[in-house]
Amino acid sequence: MRIPDEKIDEVRGASDIVDVISAYVQLKKRGKSFLGRCPFHQEKTPSFSVSPEKQMYYCFGCGAGGNVFTFLMQHDRVSFLEAVRMLAERSGIALPADDPAAQAQATEHEVLYNACRLAGLFFYDMLTHSPEGKIGLTYFQGRGFSDETIKRFGLGYSLNSWDGFLQHATREGVDVAVLERAGLVVKKEDGSKYYDRFRGRAMFPIISAFGRVIAFGARKLRDDDPLAKYVNSPETPIYNKSRTLYGLSQAKDAIREKDFTILVEGYADLITVAQAGIRNIVASSGTALTEEQIRLIDRYTKNITLVYDADSAGSKAMLRGVDLIIEQGLDVRVIELPEGEDPDSFVKKNGGEEFETMIAKAESFLDFKANYFRRLGMLSSAEGKTRAIRSIVGTIARMKDELKRTVYVQALAEKYSLPETLLYRELETTLGGVRNEARRHAVSPASRVEPAPTVSQPLPPRQIPAVEKNLLKVMLDHGDEVIRFVFSRVDPVMFHHPVARTIAERLHAMVSRNQSFEPSALVDALPDDEVKRVVSELLVQSLEIAPEWKRMKADPKEPDPWKMAEDSVVSMLVRELDLLHEEAHRVYKEAGARGEDTRELYEKLMRLKKESMELRTNGLPPEPGA
Repeated sequence: MRIPDEKIDEVRGASDIVDVISAYVQLKKRGKSFLGRCPFHQEKTPSFSVSPEKQMYYCFGCGAGGNVFTFLMQHDRVSFLEAVRMLAERSGIALPADDPAAQAQATEHEVLYNACRLAGLFFYDMLTHSPEGKIGLTYFQGRGFSDETIKRFGLGYSLNSWDGFLQHATREGVDVAVLERAGLVVKKEDGSKYYDRFRGRAMFPIISAFGRVIAFGARKLRDDDPLAKYVNSPETPIYNKSRTLYGLSQAKDAIREKDFTILVEGYADLITVAQAGIRNIVASSGTALTEEQIRLIDRYTKNITLVYDADSAGSKAMLRGVDLIIEQGLDVRVIELPEGEDPDSFVKKNGGEEFETMIAKAESFLDFKANYFRRLGMLSSAEGKTRAIRSIVGTIARMKDELKRTVYVQALAEKYSLPETLLYRELETTLGGVRNEARRHAVSPASRVEPAPTVSQPLPPRQIPAVEKNLLKVMLDHGDEVIRFVFSRVDPVMFHHPVARTIAERLHAMVSRNQSFEPSALVDALPDDEVKRVVSELLVQSLEIAPEWKRMKADPKEPDPWKMAEDSVVSMLVRELDLLHEEAHRVYKEAGARGEDTRELYEKLMRLKKESMELRTNGLPPEPGA
């Protein structure tokens, strides 16, 4: 189904590009724009620019560029229709309802997102409005969750029935094969029929950073339930547990504001802490912390505070997590709760303020590891102390920042009264091992991971001439009136590069139809990715100095848009006259070689030369009637 243009405009206008991209990339303000590391290729120095004024982005490294729709299309590999719907849902904008024909045209991901959204609404409705749902409501209320918290996290209840949700989804026109691919139903071993995956359980929707339901965690409520305490969604095309953090959608704004995130293990831990007013918190959902999850946090902050249960397994998990976080270049502190406590029970007993006090007193990784080894009794013997120090040095070796490594080596030397030179030798030995391991992994097929989405290099082999690029940039930067002025003097056919001509023709058509120019809307109207990319590049890069401008000593950085437009038009017209002069000169010489009368051709040559000189000297003549 085609979405009306006015709805697309409404969604575009409601979707600030900086806010949207910040859900994927950590951006920092640089002048009028925001800068970050490109999500489409690996880079150390940020070259990914986002312009809130123009609602565009462009990467100077790989050439990826576009508006808020094209970003989602490139990053999440979704269709234009999906991108519009994702942003509409995020902004609370109602789009025309789907019909069966439109459903059939939707991509796989959109169909799965819709199925999970339907399930989330169904489970919430069963919790809050069905008689059986009181079982789930009693459980959540018993955990101290308020109605507001239940709504905020979309908590629900799955009916204790083999096909309660399946029947509902079927009535809503969702194919059972879609439900199976979304992990919501299971096919019987004999293949005869399907049944609900989640039955008679408290439901925790797992929501992506962008606010879409992608999976569920289901907590056991009945003693006669033979399955595990928690049953979770399987991995699907839209859900990968190692790349997902529970609660991130609700926490991301608070994380940006406070510039650190608290990381806990379970759903209930997170919800209880968040309900106490501590919103910058995410959960690993009971899985071991992964590199992908750390990179996800890195989009919002460089600082993580780990909170785990103080049992043996929890401490070991923290040790692994500390090393992973440091290896990814983030800073980490650790809260170790009293024995027998988890974040949920601690906050219930002591309150949110006491929990915040603990956060403020979080240990550095060095102190955490030292205290952990002390409890194990390793610091009471020379051999144990050696192993403990080697372990801490091993963590320091994972730091990419040499200055930071130096600071921690000095702190370690002071803490254990050891010569710094000794620790530096140990560090160098460890670094050598780390480097060798990295080389080994770099060539090991088993260690390879799927690369990030690639973006082809910008611009075709024949570069857009500077005179054409500058004229396009002046029009794109300054809008309707400047565009009309340019095309009152220049014809789109004067743009020789095919990509430049396509953009010029589109701009000319817009002003000819009296359509208002808007950069982000132009991108949606362009025919292919290459043209979109060039427009994005032009909107964020500086003007080049065309050779003609150099000869005329014109200043392309003149802030007056009309002066820039006039200089650009003059450069274009001078080039056209020079090309005409070159062609006329060729014809003149050929005619002379054949003995033909060349007087008219000579006069044409002189006229073209004169017009070119006048333009170079005097600029544009006044318009007729001016």
